[in-house]
Amino acid sequence: MRAFFKSPLCVTLALVLLGVFTQTLDAFDHVYWNVWFKNRAHAGAANVLIVSLDNGAPLNPAAIGASTARQAALIDRLDAAGSGAIFLDAPQTAGADAAGDAALKAALSRAGRRATLVLRSHVSPALKRSLPQVLRSHVSPALMRSVPQAMRFRGPAETPIAISAWDVNFLGYAERTDAGFAQGKAVIPAVAAVADRTQRGRHLYPDLRFDPRSVPVVDARAVLQGKVADRVIAGRQIFVTSTSTDNDMVLRYYGIGEVPAALVDIAGLQARGQGRAIELGWVPLLAMFAIAMVIGRDARGYRAKLAIYGGMVGLIAILPGVLRENALIIGVGPTLAAMLLYAPLRSLQKWRNRVQLTSSASGLPNIAAMAAAGITGAQDVVAVTISQYEQILATLPRELHGECARQIARRLALGAGDRPVFDNDNGYFVWLEETRTLDTLVEHLDGLRALFSVPLVIAGHVLDTTLHFGIDRNGDAKALCRIQSALGSANEAHAKGKLYEEFGEQRLAESPWELSLHARIDEGLRNGNIWLALQPQYDFRTHRISGAEALIRWTDPDRGAIPPDAFILQAERAGRIEAITYWVLEQSIEMLAQINRVSAPFQFSVNLSARMVDHPALVHRIADIVRASGLENCGLITFEVTETFSMANREQAKHNLAALRSMGFRLSIDDFGTGQAGLAYLAEIPSDEIKLDRRFIQPLTTDQRERLIVESVIGLAHAMGQVVVAEGIEDIVTLEALRRMGCDLAQGFHIGRPMRLADLIDVIAPRRGMAGQLERKII
Repeated sequence: MRAFFKSPLCVTLALVLLGVFTQTLDAFDHVYWNVWFKNRAHAGAANVLIVSLDNGAPLNPAAIGASTARQAALIDRLDAAGSGAIFLDAPQTAGADAAGDAALKAALSRAGRRATLVLRSHVSPALKRSLPQVLRSHVSPALMRSVPQAMRFRGPAETPIAISAWDVNFLGYAERTDAGFAQGKAVIPAVAAVADRTQRGRHLYPDLRFDPRSVPVVDARAVLQGKVADRVIAGRQIFVTSTSTDNDMVLRYYGIGEVPAALVDIAGLQARGQGRAIELGWVPLLAMFAIAMVIGRDARGYRAKLAIYGGMVGLIAILPGVLRENALIIGVGPTLAAMLLYAPLRSLQKWRNRVQLTSSASGLPNIAAMAAAGITGAQDVVAVTISQYEQILATLPRELHGECARQIARRLALGAGDRPVFDNDNGYFVWLEETRTLDTLVEHLDGLRALFSVPLVIAGHVLDTTLHFGIDRNGDAKALCRIQSALGSANEAHAKGKLYEEFGEQRLAESPWELSLHARIDEGLRNGNIWLALQPQYDFRTHRISGAEALIRWTDPDRGAIPPDAFILQAERAGRIEAITYWVLEQSIEMLAQINRVSAPFQFSVNLSARMVDHPALVHRIADIVRASGLENCGLITFEVTETFSMANREQAKHNLAALRSMGFRLSIDDFGTGQAGLAYLAEIPSDEIKLDRRFIQPLTTDQRERLIVESVIGLAHAMGQVVVAEGIEDIVTLEALRRMGCDLAQGFHIGRPMRLADLIDVIAPRRGMAGQLERKII
């Protein structure tokens, strides 16, 4: 529903409705009708004649129209020439010449009902400013009513009276008139309704196709002087009026501009053949537009859309004008405004969608586009991650990054049967495969990897690539969830160095736990479910327990004991490993204070995640903890680090470790001899201690090669001033062998399992009698 309210069509309709009620769309109606009638103008009936009282000049007391006596003579002359109906503007100079007034009254009496007194209205600029614009109905734009002048001349009782009062738009263009106007108890008809007494419609609309310039105009003086032949007058409807455009009775006419008001009356008379006007309002055309836009939006194919949109534009351009010419009045302004608003809004939406559904670097569709297209249950989602993609981009100029992604996508598409490949940036790509057996799919992925055995060549740069795949085969899940699952599985395959990982049913069952791990870790730290275990370290030189390694443990009320491997990796991915490490450090400092009151000196070893070693804020944060805790001797804390140089910022990692050592902390190379922790590592890290991995210690007594390796490492470490810790000691034979080799510290189940602080204190406290028992066990 929210998407609908934000759609271009909904926004357009809302703006149009606002424009209707604030009357800001009148200009659209005006432009349409001005253009329509300008192109539809044609000459009207030939039975109309205008007799100008002022010959187009401003009316003044000296002019023929100012004298009621001369107007009387003019009526007699027109009547004698055999004119048809005579429409005489009611004189506004009545009372200035009593004899003339009487003569005019007598002339009208002689003409009988063929003569009609016209009470004209005016719309002055001052009136336009003072009158409020009132929305007279839901059909037409806001109109102003021109105001009839006061009747100063009283004609014979039998002489008809008509009113010329037109509603005008905001620019003074005539729109319509009422068929009759209430004057006390009487109803005076409009001029346009006088000739057709059957007209019963409330509103009368002029036939604006009629070109007022085709009406012949003669000067009243020429008529009185006999210069106008009787045949010109005979049988015609005569309008005796002012033709000057410099007075308040001027109206504006669509397609023409300013004209005498009598010409609009003539256009009203021309419309009587159209029948009664039916007002349809602006809603039907706007509704047609909205329906057409919905159909066009959902239509498939460029031609279908073009036909619908083009047809609607043509309909809007033609239908209102054709209907009006057949007495069906329909509002066009709101629909024109909607069309002009919808086009850019829709284009903006499509552009925004293209941006949102396209990778900014490569221009390829992204996973949002894939999710929007939908995934069927008969399709497997396959994701791939490119090893060392960031390093690949670092070697290329920025302008070639997109080309790199496109080349990878083309190879993947070629191997995937020309299926669309979606780019998730940073070396992640996703596509769909038809569901097949897992063995067949894996064989296919192995073939895809073989495609990349040939290096990429981009503008002279030769780049090797290695692929790791993630698979999601859970057809019942939502599209975006499946895509994310496949991407996560590709990450796991990369971390483990495997060809692929599948997001299977077991992983799906674990997803709620993994997705809520962030909150669960925070809760475990608060309520004590996550706690610190201490594994003792035995000092061969002093024959005492001189230290312990701080190991994090998690005992969940529902799942029981959770192995560290099950949550540490997830915590690193979720960005929670920093909080956990700092918490371990704080707890270790607090425990050290307690244990050193019992058996001093005593030191703790704390693991420092490889994800943190190159963090710029690491040293500052640890310094804050030291100050807050009041730790005086940082040498009681040893940070164990591994695989530091798998970090992107190698120099920052070395700087951080050197800074920690300068603060007094000891540094230990954990798991020496495995992974990255080799001789090169020993040469670069400013360490104090080497910790031999259990895989070298456990076969020590049975494998001569392993024994020689351990002896060599101990000798090398001592030569470099390093302390050697052996872990994984599970029997006294191994312990004695290490003692003879000169190892410094021992750690393992034979020494002691990880335990709580209180239990460790019980073990090492001299007064409690446990120290002797432990020493006898070790010896």
